Amino acid sequence: MSTKTIKQRIALVAASTLGASVLTLVSIAPANAAATILRDEMTMSTSATNVLNEHYGVCYVASTTLDNADATNTAEMLSTGQARIEIASATNRDLNDRTTFTLTGPAGLQFTGQTSMGTPTLSSTGKVLSFTGTTTAANELPTKVFIKPTGVGTIQLTVSEYDASAATSHQIEIFTITSVATCGNAVADTAAGTFMRLVDSATVANAITYASGTSIDETDKNVAANGDDIYLRVDAYDVYGNAITETTSTLTVEVSAGATVAVTTATSSIAQAFTTDKSTYFTIAQATEDVPWSGTITVKLDGKVIGTKTAKIVGAPKTIEVSGLDIAQQAGNATTVGDYVIKDSAGNEVAVAVTGFVTLTEAQSKIITAGSSQRTPSQTTARAIAGTTKGTFSATCAASGPGATVTGLKLKYTNSALVTITSPEFSLTCGEAAYTYSASLDKASYVPGDIATLTITAKGQFGNPAFDGEGVGTAGSPISIAASNMTPVVAATNPDTFTGGVKTYKFIVGSTEGSYNMVVDLSEYNSSSKPQSAVTVPFKIALGTATVTNADVLKSIVSLIASINKQIQALQKLILKR
Repeated sequence: MSTKTIKQRIALVAASTLGASVLTLVSIAPANAAATILRDEMTMSTSATNVLNEHYGVCYVASTTLDNADATNTAEMLSTGQARIEIASATNRDLNDRTTFTLTGPAGLQFTGQTSMGTPTLSSTGKVLSFTGTTTAANELPTKVFIKPTGVGTIQLTVSEYDASAATSHQIEIFTITSVATCGNAVADTAAGTFMRLVDSATVANAITYASGTSIDETDKNVAANGDDIYLRVDAYDVYGNAITETTSTLTVEVSAGATVAVTTATSSIAQAFTTDKSTYFTIAQATEDVPWSGTITVKLDGKVIGTKTAKIVGAPKTIEVSGLDIAQQAGNATTVGDYVIKDSAGNEVAVAVTGFVTLTEAQSKIITAGSSQRTPSQTTARAIAGTTKGTFSATCAASGPGATVTGLKLKYTNSALVTITSPEFSLTCGEAAYTYSASLDKASYVPGDIATLTITAKGQFGNPAFDGEGVGTAGSPISIAASNMTPVVAATNPDTFTGGVKTYKFIVGSTEGSYNMVVDLSEYNSSSKPQSAVTVPFKIALGTATVTNADVLKSIVSLIASINKQIQALQKLILKR
């Protein structure tokens, strides 16, 4: 057979009213195989190109790729269906060459049509069909070979060729067919082929493909601002990867009370529409203007839930909360002094910025001249990771004069409709530059191993606390804290700063008893122009147990002897009485 020019194509074709797809599998035979039928030259389809009562009930074929792999030669058909192998190509065959179709699983083989190529033989089980050449000539294989399932399960068809002149056999093709009771067309593949994502308005029209689809939401698209929409993209596929459309199924989206859902296509927007095909997307909006919504989005296919999402749309700003107040610097510059959040009526944080302070009184404006938002609050994932979801605001303290605390301040927010909300009243302190400092320890006496806390307090020239961020030392005027038997937990450094006019340091107390002094020297504030010098703080270290002296021992012995003598005297008196 090595001198023959042989090519034959076998096509397994079956009809289905559920749509058409074609599986074509092609590869090159091994170099040492003189093949009558080349490996992977089978084709399989669901197209109704043959007589309907001969080809029916084929649900699906896996691939149309010429992939040289039996792994993708897969199909699915009804247990009540029938698949036809069509053999249409002529070939030259030698005497006694043999083509064999072998079947395993719940099915049998049948054949009809021309058999001039050789003698057909069907085994008694109906699972092995072979054609043996009776002459050397151009002959055809039978035009009709059928696979007829007898139940549900896995069916495997193996086609092999025997070369009589070389006395060798080789395998041509393997097909794996799953026989099922019901086709999976238009049945959502909820495990791997139904995708729903909360997305941005700019990407909502992008289809989610079956091969690489995901239901992971785009970042932060589960929350919308007041008046904005939540966008939901849904793409549904059946278990064969075919897109499910409204011609065969109904896709339904439902939302919790307080919101509305609409379907949007490339050409129109239909209010209150609930069904659509896979080429569209859904928008979820507040049912009532300015009223927040938080709830569940439920997606159904033909009445069956295929997935849910949770989302929220924040409402109009309702309250302002102020926290984390700092002491501002009295220097005529804007200084960040606090945090704020703005919330709607449901307590959701709203990403809008305050517009400043409520109008200052004459007395307030002598100390604080202005206030504004520095950072708009935001609840994005990135801001949450950074710990900066709150907004910040600044205050500008007067450039001169004594620092002081200003009471009765309020932040405000005014919307485009000129509706204003305000925060509760709060107080701010304009701090002075450090002028003097003092130091103290939390205890007068410690036991070995204690943790001692040193507190340094800085005040301005008028006695007010130093502003937050005032330096404890500088490179040119370094910090010095010296004490015997005190080991710093974290050493003081020149960049350290005061907060609330205070800076604390901790020390591990040593084991040697005695009386000591800790010397705190902030050279930055020790000068002839300031009434300040290094501060000395006394402390003691004691073991915490009583010490017994020789005098105490002697006193105890004398007391014991006296007690014994009294007992002897009492005993003598008792003896004399007898």
